[in-house]
Amino acid sequence: MPLGPLGVTALLAALDWGAWDWATNSNESTIGLIAGLLMAPIVVAFAWSLARVLIALVRLGIHRAAVESRADGAPVGEPRIEGPFDIAAHDERIAA
Repeated sequence: MPLGPLGVTALLAALDWGAWDWATNSNESTIGLIAGLLMAPIVVAFAWSLARVLIALVRLGIHRAAVESRADGAPVGEPRIEGPFDIAAHDERIAA
């Protein structure tokens, strides 16, 4: 799951917001301008990372639900095998 990029972008967003808030409260207009201009790309990167994590969680949930729907735990789409093949029980003759 892509939690690393989400954490990095969340940290960058928090640091940028803190720098912007500090700069606007202490009349540091240059730092405030730079932090304000960087805020939009960081927020876009954070939203993208959050979307990737949510998609990964949904895919994981769907995969687990599909595996749990099978009693034997086999992947969906594969035939269920009840036990070893018994050739004596399946003695069907095919006419040639």
